[in-house]
Amino acid sequence: MNAAELKTWLISNGAAVAGVADLEALSRYPTLPENLLSGYRRGISLGIPIPKGALAHIRDRSTPLYLHAYETVNRLLDDLAMRTANRIEAHGGRALAIPASHTLDRKIHRGNLSHKAVARLAGLGWIGKNILLVNPQYGPRLRFATVLTDLDLEADSPLERDCGGCTRCRDACPAGAIRGVIAKPYPADRGQCVDIEACAAKLKEFASELGKDICGVCIRVCPFARV
Repeated sequence: MNAAELKTWLISNGAAVAGVADLEALSRYPTLPENLLSGYRRGISLGIPIPKGALAHIRDRSTPLYLHAYETVNRLLDDLAMRTANRIEAHGGRALAIPASHTLDRKIHRGNLSHKAVARLAGLGWIGKNILLVNPQYGPRLRFATVLTDLDLEADSPLERDCGGCTRCRDACPAGAIRGVIAKPYPADRGQCVDIEACAAKLKEFASELGKDICGVCIRVCPFARV
């Protein structure tokens, strides 16, 4: 199995985008557990978009329809990531599927690793001012899962782009948490780009209404989301 064959298989099985990242470049970023990447050489990033219609009615907060789309896309990603891991192991490799949305540290909103950092390295987009991955076709509507593998797959190259002077996500943020900073290549400290505490407080407020700490405002207003 090579990288091109795997990406073709992923697209034919429901992924909208797929790429391969060299995990060596992630060595300075935090993971839970700390040795998560040990023994793995590549990170396979797979993304599925939240449909534009699910975002259309978001104004200053999330909606039940957006929540439904968000959770459904996460389930689809987890299923595809697990099938990918099994496919890799059937071809003699070692693989570990990382869930699309699995918060392990709620104080700082961290999961096992940053899917966005992997996706950026896999050439699927750039990090926006809202610290979401912005894809040229789907904007920040994509959600991601990651599969770690020890196979020496050909890695993709990151895109050399950024959000330039656009401030739409900063201006629309209901928490006033987005600072409008361009972080290249990926913020080692997310606080330089987003007030994490202010964002978390607003998400907690939304969770009291929907039962889930999600927002979606900065996704809807991004011009690349094309909502």
